[in-house]
Amino acid sequence: MKLIKGLFKWLGDIVKETIAQVFTILGFFIAWLTLTGPSKDIVGIAILGSITLWLLTIGLRKEKKKDVKKEKETAETVLGRKKK
Repeated sequence: MKLIKGLFKWLGDIVKETIAQVFTILGFFIAWLTLTGPSKDIVGIAILGSITLWLLTIGLRKEKKKDVKKEKETAETVLGRKKK
């Protein structure tokens, strides 16, 4: 059950990330359409590979809430804004 919930969460994250990057993906597609011959094949494979890698590494790019809070506190201390 936990595995299924994790899978649905991951799929939801994929949809959110894809919607957020829709214009980038559209630009890739338009650029691919303008190419001809072997360059079209190579660039098409590179685009598909990079999008696949980007979607598979969603979990690595997410910051945990504790890490964000710790980084904020560190930045405030360095900038001298944190009260002692």
